[in-house]
Amino acid sequence: MPDPVLSVVIPAYNRAPLLTRTLEALARQSLPPHLHEVIVVDDGSTDETPEVVRSWSEQDRRIHLLRTETNRGASAARNDGVREARGQIVVFVDSDVVVRPDFLAHHLDAHRRSRAPVLCRGPVVPVPDLRLPDRLPLTGLSPSYFDPANASLPRSELLAAGLFDEGFRAYGWEDFDLGLRLQRRGLARVFRPEAVAYHIQPSPSAQTFERALLKEEERARMAVYLYAKHPGWRTRVLIQHTPVHRVAYFILALGGLLNKHNVPPLASRFRRWRQGTLEYLVLRSVLNRHYLQVLRREWRLAAQQNRGQ
Repeated sequence: MPDPVLSVVIPAYNRAPLLTRTLEALARQSLPPHLHEVIVVDDGSTDETPEVVRSWSEQDRRIHLLRTETNRGASAARNDGVREARGQIVVFVDSDVVVRPDFLAHHLDAHRRSRAPVLCRGPVVPVPDLRLPDRLPLTGLSPSYFDPANASLPRSELLAAGLFDEGFRAYGWEDFDLGLRLQRRGLARVFRPEAVAYHIQPSPSAQTFERALLKEEERARMAVYLYAKHPGWRTRVLIQHTPVHRVAYFILALGGLLNKHNVPPLASRFRRWRQGTLEYLVLRSVLNRHYLQVLRREWRLAAQQNRGQ
């Protein structure tokens, strides 16, 4: 088969049920079949993720599986996918994202319309389940330059920028790091509101909220790593390591009245009432306050280690 124009790269770790829907959506794209391929990088999953991908690849020659025996993190998985990609344009999608049939067509059109290489971004819209809205959401221009849940750019630009830093082994900030390097190369960004990625986020429960708290702890550790690479006040504001942020989230969490015990049922209630803004606020108030508390601790530990050296 001729080389495709687009290579969709998906890192996956223990996401078998949702990954099935992601691949189903990508298999139904309106683009002519020969224009794109899908590369799923299984990052050492212990569930049925590799079996899911193999089953799809048997039905569709555009879908390929790369597998590692150990979990190395999303950065390393995405890098493996980029190196394997045959397309001139790499499209990043996450394994818990569902897209419409015209998703890849919008990304390709954005690149064909641009006279110079660009990074194309589309909105990432959280939804509680796999029932997608009938209408396109009203989304504003995203402030984030690069989001690997929904972005595309020339493979050559990724290679020239040095790919993802595999030192970001845990959750968070690897996209900001690569984004900063791409911006320094002068890569312009275009935003396509029609290229929507729906991020599946089920209703919070006590169990899922505990996992979310652990992800915030990982994000705090990676924030310290990001600052070490890009020191300065801009990065400090980006990772929210300022007194203003600490005070703001202390107030939003009502001084601790909102906590990990009462927020999951409260957020679920807001979701049932279709009060998405209130649901988001109560969840982020507790999660971000926890992140900032861990960030202060990790910052002190890093400072002590630096003094010891």
